[in-house]
Amino acid sequence: MVWHSGIDTAAHQGAIEVGGKTIAILGSGFDYIFPEENKSLYQKILQHGGLIMTEYSPDTKPKSTNFLERNRIISGLSIGVLVIESAYRSGTSVTARIAKKQGKLVFALPHEIDNRLGIGTNRLIQNGAILVTKVEDMIQQYPFLKYDKKKEVKILQTKVVKKQPDERYREIFNFISEKPLSLNEIYQKSTKSVGEINHILLMLELDGYIRKTAEGYRCI
Repeated sequence: MVWHSGIDTAAHQGAIEVGGKTIAILGSGFDYIFPEENKSLYQKILQHGGLIMTEYSPDTKPKSTNFLERNRIISGLSIGVLVIESAYRSGTSVTARIAKKQGKLVFALPHEIDNRLGIGTNRLIQNGAILVTKVEDMIQQYPFLKYDKKKEVKILQTKVVKKQPDERYREIFNFISEKPLSLNEIYQKSTKSVGEINHILLMLELDGYIRKTAEGYRCI
């Protein structure tokens, strides 16, 4: 398993729970674990024989371009890439495209056609990704993998709860909806400085809560 946040955090935790080893690829230096609430997970990965990797110097802060750049390492270390959700344009789609160029198998979960977070996965399937409805759809592609159905049941019973943004970021997050909001509009609603708002918007974007578009910031 390889990691940034959200579903990938759940994948790391699931791997550890069933006695597996997992690899985390950072989009920052070792001095800046992102998101901060994953520091305990960082330690668990190491304690269970996993690995933390980064190509950045220790003092490199997290930023969106770093996360896109490290996607080539994620796909390079993987024998295949499973895409759970993907909007029309997202970092996940970039990872899938890189994986395909590297000759790796790409898997995707189908979504309803009106689900905006499924547009990318459905397009991947249209373009040759393997449609996945059960874990066997992936396992059968790799005859060398050992498959323990008991472990599968344990993973499926693990409840994944979507976390709310850090309390420090909620004021700004609460201003943003599906309708794009410009930086100036956010500034007018908030008591924070432009610098503080820019920092919070970056953190929310990196953590997968919002997306920056040409029209402004909107919820994912």
